[in-house]
Order: sequence, then C-alpha cells, then structure tokens
Amino acid sequence: MNRRDFLRDSFLSAAGLILSSRFSLAQVSTKPKKILIIGAGLSGLVAAYELNKLGHDVTIFEAQSRVGGRVLTVRDFPENLYAEAGAARIFHDHDLTHKYVREFNLPLSPFYPTEKKFVRLYNGKAEAVGWNKFADVTNFVMILEKQSYWQKIKGGNDLLPRSFAKKLKDKIRYDAPVVKIAQSETEVRVTFKEKGKLETLRGDYLICAIPFTMLRKIEVSPGFSNAKTEVIKKMEYDSASRVILQTKNRFWQTKGLNGFGFGENFGEIWNPTFGQTGKTGILQIYLRGLFSSGLTQLSPSDRIEASIKSLEKLFPELRANFEKGLTKCWSEDKWVEGAWAHPLPKQSEIIRQPENRVFFAGEQASDFTSWMQGAFQSGLRVVQEINKVNV
Repeated sequence: MNRRDFLRDSFLSAAGLILSSRFSLAQVSTKPKKILIIGAGLSGLVAAYELNKLGHDVTIFEAQSRVGGRVLTVRDFPENLYAEAGAARIFHDHDLTHKYVREFNLPLSPFYPTEKKFVRLYNGKAEAVGWNKFADVTNFVMILEKQSYWQKIKGGNDLLPRSFAKKLKDKIRYDAPVVKIAQSETEVRVTFKEKGKLETLRGDYLICAIPFTMLRKIEVSPGFSNAKTEVIKKMEYDSASRVILQTKNRFWQTKGLNGFGFGENFGEIWNPTFGQTGKTGILQIYLRGLFSSGLTQLSPSDRIEASIKSLEKLFPELRANFEKGLTKCWSEDKWVEGAWAHPLPKQSEIIRQPENRVFFAGEQASDFTSWMQGAFQSGLRVVQEINKVNV
C-alpha cells in the first residue's frame, strides 16, 4: 500500500459516517446551531453544505466577490475557451472530489490526451516523445502514473464551487473580509467589513477555512493557544504561478504534437484547449517554488516575454502565432499570499485541534495538501467534529 492509499483508507476509517447515508439522515441535528464560516473555498463550502443539510444555520464570510478560493477558471478568451489558473487536475482515487462532482452531475473529461506526441527538453533540444518518456521527466515535480488517472471538469473546474454556491445562495456574504474573531464559553463573534462598515455576527461555532497567511492578519480575542498561534504565525506557503498564452490557432497540431510538455525551470506545459472546440489556441506554463518566485520579480509584460522565449525552444512557431498573455502568481494574490502549505506532522496535528468554539479547515489541515481532495477532507472532518460536540 502506498502513502496515498494509506492516508485515504485511514481517513475513511475514521470518518466513514461522512460518506454514508446515515450521516445525512440519522444524524440530522435535533438542536440546530448557528455556524459561522470564514472562507468560501472548497473546504468552507462543503462544510456549509453538509451542515446545512444537517439542519444547522450557516453563514459564510467571503472576502472576495467569488467562491472557489484557489479554484480559479479564467474565461477571458474568444470562442468561450477557458484555462485553469488554480486547481486543475482530479486524480482517479480522490474519492471525495469525485463524490461531489457526481452529486452535482458535473461531467468529467480526460486531462491528458492519448493522441499525438508530448514534447520535452532533452540536452537543451526539443524532443517529441510518448507518454512514458513524458511521465518520466515530470517525476521531478509530479508523479503522473497512467494517463487515464487524471481528469478535469468539462466546462471548467470552477463549476464545482459554483454548484455549492448555488445550493447555499444567500448564506454566503461576499466582499465581507473578517477582521476580528472573539469567543466566550457560550458563543463566538465575527466582526467583518461589508460595504465600508464594520458589522458583528454571533454564532455557536466558527470554522476558519482560510489560509493561515490570512488568519494571522485577523485579530483573535482571547488569543489561541501558544502552539496554535506559533503555527499560524510561521506556516510557510509555497509559490506557484501560471502563465497563459493565447495563440491565433493550435499550430502545434500540424507538427504532430498535442500541446503538452515539460520545459525549462521544471515547468509543466499544458494545452487547456484540449477537449475544447474552436480554432484559438492556449498554452500555459506551470511553475513552482523558486522558479515561480523568480517570475514574480519581473513586470507583467516581462513575464510574458520570458515565457514566450522559454516555450519557443519547444514550439518555435509560438511567437508568430502569439496574441495575448496573462499570469497568475498565487503569492501575489492578496487573499491567499501563497499556493499551498506542507506542514510537518507535529504542525499538522496542532492545526487540526479546535480552539474552544473555533474549528479549522482548509488544505493545510488535511492529508492531501495542495489538492481539492484536501479541502474536502478537512471540511468534512470539521463537520463531523461539530456534529459530535452538538450531540
């Protein structure tokens, strides 16, 4: 059994009720509570969705005007084309992600093509290769295994958080950043900004479903435990960036290529138009760590130029076909300031511990950090914890 299977099976053993009909029916609360949730990313959304089904009164405070957090589909392209600036791939054994994809009847499509060749840099030169050689070189950043293991939501991954939002409707307060958390033995209070004014809402429990980069900017009274405060203060989030380049057409197809590759700076290269109809092309580069941080040191126009130069080594016709480009650097996003966290085991244990009436969700509070699966796992864990204390 590999680590992924172990973590999955361990979680399902501990939280099996979450995935059973008994959880949804037999455990409906006879004592409905007011649950406040900070953050409308996937962890906050799934917690609100399931708690609402259990009969609780939920309110989500979202600092932005959209849901989804680090699930961000860019639709600023002709012919209704789109590309993922955030969470892009769904692994075949991410059962919780698949559960909600099915629940909302969202169609899936393959992430990687089975036709034409992939391209990689080999000894400084472009080389057209099959899946096995392509997957081998991507092992530097990602173990891919089989092509069929990876899927995406047809129409864009943001359809998943938007499906939750449609169910929750007016339970989400948009453009409402939280500035203070206060709690007593009997209640928790959240102070937030809305339409330029400070407001306070009371509840029985609170779920923090935001990155710790944001949580450490919120006033907490009384303060959390020393151990929790230290982790919140020092938790590091990795840098990750996407550079998305629109082209006049999908010129790579005439060269027998499918638009996917592995290039300089350990950059994954994707063709978001795979599976989408139209003539316009889109190529994107996915950079991590120091290579992503280096990109952020450049101006927006220089980022595009550097990316074109890099991709020209694999796709010489790119510059002649280039139309426009955009970038998304998650360390620059003021509501995240990073892509994901990888806590140490002791930190992970501390992160998940409730603080009186405050509970913690988010990918950093899961066994699947950096994945949508982790957001779902943490959100459902918190639902179970609150349901237990509410018996």
